[in-house]
Amino acid sequence: MSTDNFLNQTGKSIKDFYTKYRKVVNIAAISIVAIAGLIAFLSIYWMPQREKAAATKLSKLHHYFETDSFAVVVNGIKGKKMATAPEIADDYSFTKKGKEAALMAGLSYMHLSKWEKAEKYLSKANSKDLILGPSILAAKATCYSEMNKPDKAAAAFEKAGDMGKNDFTVQYYKKAGIHYEKAGELKKALRCYEIIKSEYSKTEVGSDIDKYIYKVKGLLGELNN
Repeated sequence: MSTDNFLNQTGKSIKDFYTKYRKVVNIAAISIVAIAGLIAFLSIYWMPQREKAAATKLSKLHHYFETDSFAVVVNGIKGKKMATAPEIADDYSFTKKGKEAALMAGLSYMHLSKWEKAEKYLSKANSKDLILGPSILAAKATCYSEMNKPDKAAAAFEKAGDMGKNDFTVQYYKKAGIHYEKAGELKKALRCYEIIKSEYSKTEVGSDIDKYIYKVKGLLGELNN
């Protein structure tokens, strides 16, 4: 088949296809253009405006948070129009400042011993941040511990340790191990203790880890082998 014949047949096939499915093709094209326009609107105009609005509202709470006025941060002041951290976190959840508000709300609820609300807002914070992430996960783990959920606490502490992998976050492995013991998951507890033994033995946390390993191995019956 010559190149001209091939091009003619291809062009005819495309034309026939379009003629047969014109409505579907047109709807698809319009949808693509609409979606592209929406994405552009959100990224260029809507999100920056939302970010700015959240930042303005959140700035009014920094003083109260820094001075340990945690009840004000989450409840506001009666008679004074001021958005609370939970409200900002809920209304601007997709913005950076909204996630910062969620962290502020979560930590404030922790100080007020309102563990369920604390966990709720810490879950809305940016726990994927490599710097703050381990601390946020550890804070969630503390909430689970206070709510008598040692299995969830252990998993969150271990995840915090895995994310940090440094001499500060090694403490989370130990807390994970302790909570795994409370949850009756001894093999998982041993795993956490052995990570400390193999990778952080020279840290303060690692200085007495042998006794934890020995205890769990005893409970597992491994010392008799």
